[in-house]
Amino acid sequence: MDRLNSRWLRRYEAIEILREFRNSEVLYLPNSGNAGDSLISTATMQCFRRLNISYQAITLDAKVDGRTVILGGGGNFIPLYATIRNALERFAGRAKRIVLLPHTIRGNEDILSSLPSETLLICREIPSYDHVVSVNPKCEVALAHDMAFHLDPEELLANDPDAAEFQNVFVTKLAEAGTIPAALSKKPEMRFFRLDGESTGKHGAGDIDISSLFEFGVWPRNSERSSWCFLEAIRTSQAVVTDRLHVAIGSAMLNKPCRLYDNSYGKNKEVYRHSLRRWSSVDFVE
Repeated sequence: MDRLNSRWLRRYEAIEILREFRNSEVLYLPNSGNAGDSLISTATMQCFRRLNISYQAITLDAKVDGRTVILGGGGNFIPLYATIRNALERFAGRAKRIVLLPHTIRGNEDILSSLPSETLLICREIPSYDHVVSVNPKCEVALAHDMAFHLDPEELLANDPDAAEFQNVFVTKLAEAGTIPAALSKKPEMRFFRLDGESTGKHGAGDIDISSLFEFGVWPRNSERSSWCFLEAIRTSQAVVTDRLHVAIGSAMLNKPCRLYDNSYGKNKEVYRHSLRRWSSVDFVE
């Protein structure tokens, strides 16, 4: 990341909002999902450590009465998924305060309109912000960047105490996909396309869906393992083309040339407009 981009990001980073909880303890529900969600969770836990925020990772069954609950960022608060919706339904009115880290938000008008004032929804692009405000003008809402932008890649890739173990996992998973690390660096461009319901189906076959291949979970240590392998695949490649948002964000963090296509409901385009366009290494393809 160049100095211009670094200065630009600091003016808007979600870590400023998290300073409210400095030197305190919170309950943290990671947003479940693929390796991109692991990248978000790893960056979030790094932020917690920087701010001396103690956290207890919880599930939807946790007792949250009177506690501060932080819900992991991502793209889960849309009709296609249910984790964040379920968490808000279970925790709202019981927790002392709920903070949803930077998210894409679509639909869910019923629960948005009923959220109590102690709930803060942080959006990661403008349409989500506008949606929340239009549904519930009294809701506490903020606009920030995806949590993955707050990752320290060097801390993860070079200084993680389990890096040697992660390297072995990386090689093993690539072998299961029928390839080796050297093959990634030989191609002029690696095609990391998604195969799930967010795919537009317009791009043909990709080489590997690394977000799925390295999906090991979002909980501590599983998250770091997943994120390490995910970033290593990007780092090893000469250039990347993808419709995976966090492949593009990882490419930006590593200064790797990347062409980004949209997903099925427009989040890639909007996060590019709000955040990624500041990185010269990433181009959005209309």
